[in-house]
Amino acid sequence: METSCFTLLGLLVSLSFFLTLSAQMTGNFNCSGSTSTCQSLVGYSSKNATTLRNIQTLFAVKNLRSILGANNLPLNTSRDQRVNPNQVVRVPIHCSCSNGTGVSNRDIEYTIKKDDILSFVATEIFGGLVTYEKISEVNKIPDPNKIEIGQKFWIPLPCSCDKLNGEDVVHYAHVVKLGSSLGEIAAQFGTDNTTLAQLNGIIGDSQLLADKPLDVPLKACSSSVRKDSLDAPLLLSNNSYVFTANNCVKCTCDALKNWTLSCQSSSEIKPSNWQTCPPFSQCDGALLNASCRQPRDCVYAGYSNQTIFTTASPACPGLFDPSFCAFGYSVV
Repeated sequence: METSCFTLLGLLVSLSFFLTLSAQMTGNFNCSGSTSTCQSLVGYSSKNATTLRNIQTLFAVKNLRSILGANNLPLNTSRDQRVNPNQVVRVPIHCSCSNGTGVSNRDIEYTIKKDDILSFVATEIFGGLVTYEKISEVNKIPDPNKIEIGQKFWIPLPCSCDKLNGEDVVHYAHVVKLGSSLGEIAAQFGTDNTTLAQLNGIIGDSQLLADKPLDVPLKACSSSVRKDSLDAPLLLSNNSYVFTANNCVKCTCDALKNWTLSCQSSSEIKPSNWQTCPPFSQCDGALLNASCRQPRDCVYAGYSNQTIFTTASPACPGLFDPSFCAFGYSVV
């Protein structure tokens, strides 16, 4: 049986149209890896001027320093620091993964005010980081058009804890601007078109949806933090810092330092849970790499309820010393 060229062309056009329809941004981020919880980032902007205090409250961020660290702002930055209209602020969120999708923990909630509708809450209040359909779904709202003043709803922001090609990354929810291309976004965040397209299940620029969140993988600094540490996985993207180990340790990520997490003891903030911070600048045993006769650093490796862990870092590429030492003290 003969098939005309027109028939084949029609089938190809139909197939292309079907693939285009099936490859649309859903606003959901895949999260099916072995890590079920982590810290992720969202890029928030408001059409109106706001303050860091308002952003901290909106996203239920416990400590302002978490936002300051994510944006590499000085620790003495005021809560009332002005944030200009459309200025993007990176906000750290706690991410949980289940059923192949990652969403923020239930600590981010919004209370309905007069004249609010769910679409306004999603697009204006939370800057397009979530859809009203997703809010309605997770809160089991029978009719999104029938909500009442005072009702409190969980805001499920998209996130992920998955590795990318076996490497740790910080997943960042970037709200796509009108007219953007995958190439522009990739160049802005240090990745490539193919990675962005595959990660978000789209084919190309034609499937980019303005004002919708795109999963952008930010390269994370490598670290020696143990898997059993209370702050694991400790993932930081370039030009960011965090206080950990009950505020006794400050870790920074700087691409200029070979993408290796740099952690030092810190007295900038009062310790929490512990009376005093123990030193961790020394490790037990020799700090000389026998293979290449070079000195090794003693680096941060995590903490437990009573202990800060350290390990001797390798001085030679590709070598790793699994031995850990620990400094303990009383918990109050």
